[in-house]
Amino acid sequence: MARIAILLSDRCHPKECQWECQAYCPPVRMGQECIVEGPLGKPVISETLCIGCGICVHKCPFDAIKILNTPEADESEIVHRYGYNGFRLYRLPLPPPQGITGLLGPNGTGKSTALRLLAGAEVPNLGEYGAPGSWARVLEHYRGTALRAHFERVAKGELRSVVKPQYVDRLADEPGTVLDYVRAAGGNAPRVLDELGLGAMGDRPLAELSGGHLQLAAIARTLSTDADLYLIDEPSSYLDIVHRLRVARVLRRLGATKSVLVVEHDLGLLDYLADTAHLLYGEAAAFGVISHPLPMRSAINTYLTGYLKDENVRFRTEPVRFVAHPPKPVARQNALVEFPELEKEFPHFHLSVGGGRLTKGETVGIVGPNATGKTTFVRMLAGVEPPTRGTPPPGVTVSYKPQYLRATSSASLRERTAALSADPTFDASLFERELVPGLHLSEILDVALPDLSGGELQRAAVALALARPATLYLLDEPSAYLDADERMSMARLLRRQVERQSVSALVVDHDVYFLDLACDELMVFRSETEDGSRGRGDGPFAMREGMNRLLRTVDITYRRDAETLRPRINREGSALDREQREKGEYYYEAVG
Repeated sequence: MARIAILLSDRCHPKECQWECQAYCPPVRMGQECIVEGPLGKPVISETLCIGCGICVHKCPFDAIKILNTPEADESEIVHRYGYNGFRLYRLPLPPPQGITGLLGPNGTGKSTALRLLAGAEVPNLGEYGAPGSWARVLEHYRGTALRAHFERVAKGELRSVVKPQYVDRLADEPGTVLDYVRAAGGNAPRVLDELGLGAMGDRPLAELSGGHLQLAAIARTLSTDADLYLIDEPSSYLDIVHRLRVARVLRRLGATKSVLVVEHDLGLLDYLADTAHLLYGEAAAFGVISHPLPMRSAINTYLTGYLKDENVRFRTEPVRFVAHPPKPVARQNALVEFPELEKEFPHFHLSVGGGRLTKGETVGIVGPNATGKTTFVRMLAGVEPPTRGTPPPGVTVSYKPQYLRATSSASLRERTAALSADPTFDASLFERELVPGLHLSEILDVALPDLSGGELQRAAVALALARPATLYLLDEPSAYLDADERMSMARLLRRQVERQSVSALVVDHDVYFLDLACDELMVFRSETEDGSRGRGDGPFAMREGMNRLLRTVDITYRRDAETLRPRINREGSALDREQREKGEYYYEAVG
């Protein structure tokens, strides 16, 4: 059994504590140098002398230490390690000569690191963090394996690879237009932009693009690059369901002749995209282990059940279960909120939303392409955006989580909630009892809000919104920046809280798995004109009817998986796809 000691340097503040980790360490008290001061003034924990008691973990006031026992990880399989008490990655995927391979796992377990190593942007140090990586050592280590041939081509400069960056919002700082940016990679830039639906925006400056358009620009530049290996990091971020499927179809055509490796958290999209997948398990920011390749269906089902049979590893305490969504009995449909027809006029856009009602204990998803008015509708109900015609329902207490988040205070989440504890509109007890463990916030309570990652800030914002007693909860894209595990945990928690408190929630999102787990009904938004100048929203509808309305416009069909009941996209032209289209059943007609 290997013991791993991890120090999260960004959370460790030795000048603001009493070095409790060292003071309470049993081996230190016995005279052994288990925890000493390192060259940077921060603790260094000896994994050899550590007895795994966990006292330092609990005593650290900043939750900056992790002590892990890892029987699954073979130390001889370390590919890369960041420092003595730093993150380590075990194993690497092998990109096939052609086809699409997926990488699926929680944030912080090494997916982006694996892409950089395979591309040669970083040389694997094989655990020898004290010296820079050496290609000669790497080739010797992988002698007799298929990875040796891959790294030999990388070392000689014979393998052309390109990485689609994860954080596309940084492209807004780049000078020039979309066409300039994509054309710099070579290839037929106008054709690629047209394929991705970005052709009309070629002359727009990058600084003026939305997050979704920046994502499409980054993908377009990647696809315009002539390469042997395409490494695509989170292509669905910021994209609506229409553009996700458009990107997926373009990548599938690329995979017919090229080698493509995709990191993705949208399980439905990854299932549709990839032929095989590697699972990653481990501990965020501590270590990650990459599994052997699995067929795509088996990979996602294994990920949901949490047990990797061929390696005898359990990485999830409870399996994720999907359920069918039969209509609720009439007796349970107690109306809680009724809203009239609402309209909003902008200079170049008109939104009209039909009247509807929300019932107690019900979570309603809001789906549809971007720029059809989903966020505007939620903002009207929240009182942020006044309607041009119609009046939001009076006397409804609303808690609203906006789409775009920004930390306006340097306080930590703990300090923020302490300041709110005296506010009668904030339930501190619910926050600590249900939301902190349910959304895995304990490790970031003392981190300053501006220092949180996008996913951490998202979870914190959702927790703060749900901790405010309300009749109606409005959450705009709560799954953004979250990995697949975090999305599923949030979906289950949201549904549980809404049912337990007999309130209602409206959730704008594009992840079908998230919506399937969280929602009872759907509102569907669409564009009524070719130029997108008029948007229309209707519903709520039962899940089946709502998804059928949406998927007809997207032109794709879904079924249920026989083993897990999860939603799966049918391959275009397959027998089941043709059969469902003939019946007009685009959503879960069959199981298989």
